[in-house]
Amino acid sequence: MRKKPQQARSRAMVDTLIEATSRVIAQRGLDGTTTPAIAEAAGVSVGSLYQYFDGKDALIAALLEKLVGDLTRLLDTQAQQAATMSLRDTVKISIQLTLTFMHSNEGLYLELARNWHRLPVDRVADVLEQYFLETGRLYFLQHQLEYPIRDLPVRLFITYNSTLFTLMRLMSHKGAHLRQEEVVDGLTDMITSYLERGVQPQDT
Repeated sequence: MRKKPQQARSRAMVDTLIEATSRVIAQRGLDGTTTPAIAEAAGVSVGSLYQYFDGKDALIAALLEKLVGDLTRLLDTQAQQAATMSLRDTVKISIQLTLTFMHSNEGLYLELARNWHRLPVDRVADVLEQYFLETGRLYFLQHQLEYPIRDLPVRLFITYNSTLFTLMRLMSHKGAHLRQEEVVDGLTDMITSYLERGVQPQDT
């Protein structure tokens, strides 16, 4: 981002440009998205756009950061209820919420998922990973008597990255011969079983 938005008007312009980017990608696809199209959708000149962003890639990076914020806020609502839920239910609902979110916004997130290998997703993945590791740590802290898991950071790291890769592959394949419900159930079984196998035997 070229110009850090300090005043309310500047922050509103940045938000407008990011929102316009999301609309253009949803309507035209990633390859059909250009800075002139984004400027037109935002109702500003291309020159005004370049006052805030270096171009299309910078706008997409900002959009991805917004996506992460929106997704983690959604998952936070579920995390607050996790204290009273089983591990399996917590895992399954988290996966379902993520997929529901990714299918929203008029296909925008699915288009991003289909092109994730071309996008600057490293920061997004890192932020989501830190969020997942922290919320996972808090969940098992609340359930330490039921699930005293050894090597918890390692197991959470493997779980997160396996889940992310599986979901991105699922969403990036148009017309794949896989039922989403079956993938969710299989992924839930795999994650739950792997985490439960890490439970340390309790001294009697």
